[in-house]
Amino acid sequence: MKIVSRAVVAVFLSLLACAGCAGAADYYVSDRGKDSNPGTAAKPWRSLAKVDASRFAPGDRVLLEGGQTFDGNLVLDERSNANPQQPITIGSFGKGRAVIHAGLGTGILVRNIGGIVIRDLIVAGDDASKNQGFGIEVLNERGTAKLDFIRIENVDASQFRWAGIYVGGAPTIMQSFEALPGSRYGFRDVQISHSTVHHNMYGGILISGPWNRVPGGYANEDVTIRDSVVHDNFGDPHYIHHSGDGILLDDTDGGLIERCTAYHNGGADESSKGGPVGIWADAANRITIQFCESYANHTGGKHDGGGFDLDGGVSNSIVQYNYSHDNDGPGFLVWNYSHAAHPFAHNVIRYNLSENDARKHRDVIELGSSGQPIDHIEFYNNTVFATKRKDGAPHVVWILGEKDNTNVRLWNNLFISDGARPLIEIEKNQTGVLFQGNAYWTQGEPFVVSYQGKEYHDLARWRAQTGQETLDGKEVGVFANPDLSRMGMGETLAGLQLLSALASYHLLPASPLIDAGLDLNAKFGVDAGSHDLWETPIPQGRAFDIGAFEAPGKGLIKPRTASRNGPRGPGHAQRKQTGTTVAYDTIVDFASQEFPL
Repeated sequence: MKIVSRAVVAVFLSLLACAGCAGAADYYVSDRGKDSNPGTAAKPWRSLAKVDASRFAPGDRVLLEGGQTFDGNLVLDERSNANPQQPITIGSFGKGRAVIHAGLGTGILVRNIGGIVIRDLIVAGDDASKNQGFGIEVLNERGTAKLDFIRIENVDASQFRWAGIYVGGAPTIMQSFEALPGSRYGFRDVQISHSTVHHNMYGGILISGPWNRVPGGYANEDVTIRDSVVHDNFGDPHYIHHSGDGILLDDTDGGLIERCTAYHNGGADESSKGGPVGIWADAANRITIQFCESYANHTGGKHDGGGFDLDGGVSNSIVQYNYSHDNDGPGFLVWNYSHAAHPFAHNVIRYNLSENDARKHRDVIELGSSGQPIDHIEFYNNTVFATKRKDGAPHVVWILGEKDNTNVRLWNNLFISDGARPLIEIEKNQTGVLFQGNAYWTQGEPFVVSYQGKEYHDLARWRAQTGQETLDGKEVGVFANPDLSRMGMGETLAGLQLLSALASYHLLPASPLIDAGLDLNAKFGVDAGSHDLWETPIPQGRAFDIGAFEAPGKGLIKPRTASRNGPRGPGHAQRKQTGTTVAYDTIVDFASQEFPL
């Protein structure tokens, strides 16, 4: 038997790949061109209609001239041939980004094909209230198997009826859309980055697939959304379910949302069945949401309008190192709705900050269910500051459900309120909840906890009569002034800086919370991660601290404040102070940028 070395095989495969690349071509589109031209740089095409009528091969690129506007709707479908190793690219060339003016339709439709890159474009509808399409719609219409490799980079999508960016199978999560018989799947290996999605009606960025109430399997797999900004996606007043979301990762196994900002989403929605959230996941598995800011998101109805959410049928997921503030709804929601297709279990919410949330809602942190109970929820080392409204202060934490939620653990959190309403409310049937090692502060207001229908007005009595805030027969938890650098300042980073730039909620040297936290690994076998919200390594002293901030030990050099790497998505300009919220206008035309051919 003749044996062929791995090196020889590798060379052979690389030669095959290069042979395919040799046939790839670049096609240029410019207002100085003609559709009868061959589409070269010297003799470009003129219209999107010419692009739609053409078929493309693996590795081909369609490049629109930057700074120019092209009317119409670009469609790329299975008539073309691409693959993950040799994707087809749609983008810009020259100075600035090209604009696709989609009118009342969809800007870019990619249908039933994988191996696609969309980059360096502005896609705009006429008016979100009149438009009937998506900004960018990447659709696996047949849905009999997952299609591979989608990249969407440095795009701006606005003024569309549905989502600014949609990737997945048939989006039956939205009314008016139906799946073909046997259609179940969307895409695998999806990355959306450095993009701005704004002023769309239904929502910003949506990953989804055909709704399925039968457990087992997910439409999409391995999806990443990073370094992007979603704002002013205002919601549909006539839609019967939630709308006005910033980023929603639905029906996905394996997902990452990081370094994203969501603000001013929702508010026009009026549904009685659900509301929008800035950044959230639903019916998903193995999702991580981290290093994000979600603020000033709204609801036009009675539900939601919050910052972050793990919802119906999410498992094995983590929300960490995020900043939520000034939202209508909860800063962090953990909720399982009725008829969820997947179990809701083994989720972690850690090292996050919530400030001034629940402007319309009754609670800042909400954990519970209207369906099957949530199970194995770990909520630890978060800092939460609930502030007064005209009708009083919201609860800091509310735990509820039609059934008894199980194995819900809250450790090492800092809970602060400036109002007289109970800090914590745990409803009567909730016996599977345990608070241990947390710090509470009410800024001169009385300490009140509502626990299974009874109010407790001091920590010692609550501890003695319920067993909460005890561990191994010893008292844990503290009601004390945390001695913070400052709080309630409404700091807004809006994608300009890392969360380590936050100057509030630092523990001062005399804070009683320093070295007062539980060692979660030693006590419960829980890996608390390597750093705090500010990216300070943990622990610093003899033990862990309470809250999202780990006070630096002697000789530690704190990570320096730094801007985010790469393009900043929205290109922030003017800084405006309004009340406690700092907002930034956005520049959507990068006319000075140049992109390589």
